[in-house]
Amino acid sequence: MNIKTAYMGEVTIDPSEILHFAHGIPGFEEENQFILLPLEGNSIFQVLQSTKTEQLAFIITSPYVVVSDYTFDIDEATVNALDIRNENEVAVFAIISLKDTLENSTINLKAPIVLNTTNKKAKQVILDKEDYAIRHQLNFESVKG
Repeated sequence: MNIKTAYMGEVTIDPSEILHFAHGIPGFEEENQFILLPLEGNSIFQVLQSTKTEQLAFIITSPYVVVSDYTFDIDEATVNALDIRNENEVAVFAIISLKDTLENSTINLKAPIVLNTTNKKAKQVILDKEDYAIRHQLNFESVKG
């Protein structure tokens, strides 16, 4: 299957790798299907690309590369919605807000994306924890890829 992307032109994707967001992403509720694409030359960042809307793409990374002790509990509603059976099938990502330089960019630790890697169901969750900010400054040394 071919899709048009915001950063890479037209790419061929495997439909079995499509991530399904039952209720979209906050602010983009009508967007239910995304694909993870590698960001060439950088193993730390990926592109979360809409399969429907060419210009809708987010740069994401593991929050653990920025905050090594990042932790939160996945609520029961999310566990049920994503059909999570064990912790080994969970991957967590955070959206990067790119600025003019990587040093000025931020990461949203307040609203991580939780992915069930087995069934490809995903959801962006809003954490109640006050410890994490929507615009957490990237630690440039930890995210060089």
